[in-house]
Amino acid sequence: MNKSQAIRLKCLDCSDNSPKEVTLCTVFDCELYPFRFGCSDKSKKYKERIEKAKRRYPEEYKEMQNLLSDASIK
Repeated sequence: MNKSQAIRLKCLDCSDNSPKEVTLCTVFDCELYPFRFGCSDKSKKYKERIEKAKRRYPEEYKEMQNLLSDASIK
C-alpha cells in the first residue's frame, strides 16, 4: 500500500466507509483533506472527482463549498 492509498483508507474509515462523505468532507482543517481522494488536490484525478461530485450531489456540494468559503474567511 502506498501513501495515497493509506490516506484514502483513513478518510474512508473516518467517514464510516462512505465515499460520498469523503467527497463531501467538511473537516477542512484536517491535514489529510487535500489528499482525501487518494491523490493530490492538484492532480487530474482530484479535479475529475470534484466535477463528478458537483453533478452527483449538487445541493450537498454547494453546502460544502459555502462552508469552505466561510472557513477560509476566518
